Amino acid sequence: MWLEIVLASVLGFVIYWFVSRDKAETLPLEDGWWGPGARPPGREDESIRPFKVETSDQEIDDLHRRIEKVRLTPPLEDSRFHYGFNTSYLKKILSYWRNEFDWRKQVEVLNRYPHFKEKFFYKMMRESGYLHIQATKPDTVGCALNDSPVGLAAYILEKFTTWTNSEFRDLEDGGLERKFSLDDLLTNIMIYWTTGTITSSQRYYKENLGKNIMAEKHQRMKVQVPTGFAAFPDELLHVPEKWMKFKYPKLISYSYMPRGGHFAAFEEPELLARDIIKFVGLVERQ
Repeated sequence: MWLEIVLASVLGFVIYWFVSRDKAETLPLEDGWWGPGARPPGREDESIRPFKVETSDQEIDDLHRRIEKVRLTPPLEDSRFHYGFNTSYLKKILSYWRNEFDWRKQVEVLNRYPHFKEKFFYKMMRESGYLHIQATKPDTVGCALNDSPVGLAAYILEKFTTWTNSEFRDLEDGGLERKFSLDDLLTNIMIYWTTGTITSSQRYYKENLGKNIMAEKHQRMKVQVPTGFAAFPDELLHVPEKWMKFKYPKLISYSYMPRGGHFAAFEEPELLARDIIKFVGLVERQ
């Protein structure tokens, strides 16, 4: 009899443990103030306002002058991309940027899509980021990048080489144009340059790596909605499927992709789109 009671108790504890460990948790909504200075009186402006991308002739002229006055350090012989972005190849990109790249045309493309502005009234961005220099002192490097379009280009474009494929650092051109066009890459850079937002974009990493990883409650909580994961072979970090299921117990799709790196949506949009469509189909059939 006592054995039956003990076994029943153990079984009940095991069932309770399995059920309770996947219990959905929620975070309380907060009404904080994340702007500069004291919170202004009255109700915050929570409206969503449309806008169009615009750049003045003065901004373009200033950009061209800065490119023309660039001062580069020659690379070491045969260093390719092992020391960072190769300045010999950078000269080619700068020549294209100054003399051929049509930002006005790209603005027309961007404005084909609706754009909106709003004031963030809740702390939404609270996840870990990659361990870059901006995770420690983003405003220091931001001063250089926000002042020099050439420095900004070298800093960003270097990521598009080695983060697409780590073996690209062995190439003289970093393999940059194997996956991307210069127009697309320079459009990406121009968005940061014309808006002056490279420094603020880097502060995200500082805010999320300033504390111990998993220190916040939401970082330890499980995600209780259907989840899909696309594993690209040249991504910087990989998470095994079994590890994913600890955080995402409702993982219903884990796809090993045939190619692609960190910028998969930019590099292999069709592959990623097909996998998303497959995932949505699996969710709908549940």
